[in-house]
Amino acid sequence: MEFAELLKQLLIDLQSIFRKNNKDLPLSLAQVIVISSIPIEGINMTALSQRLGVDNSTLTRLIDILIRNNFIKRKISPNDRRSKIIFLTKSGFDILQKIELNIDYAAKQIFSQFSKEDKIIAKDLLSMLHWNMSKYKLINK
Repeated sequence: MEFAELLKQLLIDLQSIFRKNNKDLPLSLAQVIVISSIPIEGINMTALSQRLGVDNSTLTRLIDILIRNNFIKRKISPNDRRSKIIFLTKSGFDILQKIELNIDYAAKQIFSQFSKEDKIIAKDLLSMLHWNMSKYKLINK
């Protein structure tokens, strides 16, 4: 398989695993991704939009649903009163922990057949892939 085909299949597989392992949660895949992308210290809407690669209107709709369900809250930025900062609520943090446990469980299952050495290699390659994808996103804004 070529790289493009492998990346496409990896995306499909990751989404499928993400959905399956979080189906017990009252969230869509998009909502799980938003909650998983909010740092503990919060993040402004523009930065979150860029991190996720979605436009502000799409993100606003997702944020509004998550606010209504008490998973996140929106506050005015102390640095720029025109900007809003998104934070996890207690319920949001609790559900984030469930999401992370579900992801951790899936990762352990996926890598259970790897030797110790192969796990180290896979982790290094995934770190390198993540780093290069992050650089790609910065260059191709």
